[in-house]
Amino acid sequence: MSLAVHTPDSVPGVLAALSEGGLVIAGGTHVMPRLNTEPSDVESLVSLRRAGLAGVAIVDGIARVGAATTLAQLGREPELGFLRGALEAIASPTIRNMATVGGNLFVGQPYGDLAVCLLALDAEVHVAGENERTIEVGEPIAPGELVTAVTFELPGAANWRFTKAMRRRLNSASIVTVAAVVKPGDVRIALGGVAPRPVRARAAEALLTGKPLDREHVEAAAKAAVQDAEPFTDAYASAWYRERVLPVHVRRALLGEEA
Repeated sequence: MSLAVHTPDSVPGVLAALSEGGLVIAGGTHVMPRLNTEPSDVESLVSLRRAGLAGVAIVDGIARVGAATTLAQLGREPELGFLRGALEAIASPTIRNMATVGGNLFVGQPYGDLAVCLLALDAEVHVAGENERTIEVGEPIAPGELVTAVTFELPGAANWRFTKAMRRRLNSASIVTVAAVVKPGDVRIALGGVAPRPVRARAAEALLTGKPLDREHVEAAAKAAVQDAEPFTDAYASAWYRERVLPVHVRRALLGEEA
């Protein structure tokens, strides 16, 4: 079956095309493999290429990233250098030149490491539709809605933590991903690879609130992180293995330990 491809030049144009049953496509790294390998009744694609949704703006310590911004573009932003290690662990340079920030929000685990980072950053996801609204990372959107941007406060490089366990040194799916923002009185920990979607390690955060980030408290929090996980088995690791190594990687991330 041939597909019609629409390229609206505005967000209202995209929404109009979606209302007629189109499917959003940005970089295509997630959508096209599905369309090529799975049964589908999709008849038209709505490209974001001309919709004006790419780019990064940073004002007063708040970053606004357009949904169609590629991962490669994001990695070239000097003020977002703290994200570079996480971005370089995602797929290959070729894929990062195509894959977009908005698309990464909807990639199923054990992929979607940027979404894990955005969850730790407490990012707001801006959604256009019948009414404009903001949602948290991991919340679904309704048919006909469109993610237009994400916004988050810059954490300061010294407050950022990230680690990822994978089969290969780089560019592999996640076995366990840990992203965290650590500030006095405010510890946010997000996990990837250990649940169907990125999750906050609320139990671990609760144990660290108001406590020193020393080995004793971190090890207790790392063990508690399992409470918020729903480990699964796939081609990369078993649920049992993910559950066993999750506390190790939470500890390594928070204490800055080398693997």
